[in-house]
Amino acid sequence: MKYREAKESDIQCIRELLYSSGLPSSDLDGQAQKIFIAESEGKLVATGGIESFGGIALIRSIAVVPEHRKIGIANSVYQLLEEYACNSGVEELYLITESAKEYFQKLGFSEQERKTVPCLIKQTSQFSKLCPSSATVMSKALSLEMAK
Repeated sequence: MKYREAKESDIQCIRELLYSSGLPSSDLDGQAQKIFIAESEGKLVATGGIESFGGIALIRSIAVVPEHRKIGIANSVYQLLEEYACNSGVEELYLITESAKEYFQKLGFSEQERKTVPCLIKQTSQFSKLCPSSATVMSKALSLEMAK
């Protein structure tokens, strides 16, 4: 498995993977977000992204093609995102999920009331337009020690 930062030429394949996984992708442009992918034999098998706003960031959809699920690829993509966040000075991560609450709890995220989410996160299209208000909002404080 090869992990790398996505290139502009990857965006359409990333959108297709997100769409086939039932995840939002219409605002994905690869410029507002930092996106990482996993490849196997030159084919995209997983993706995940992050949008940073200074000391806070929004984890974008993490998706893995069905035939590569349950072997740790999503965890590896998440670790790349968290490492990127730590190295970028992010102190707190947020995400919105309809189906992976338990998964993210295992990674240290906890449920957050929508009204307490920072304005910069609320203003993202994922929060304000793409994800339903019934989706669970979660957050995780990052340790500054992680960046070292």
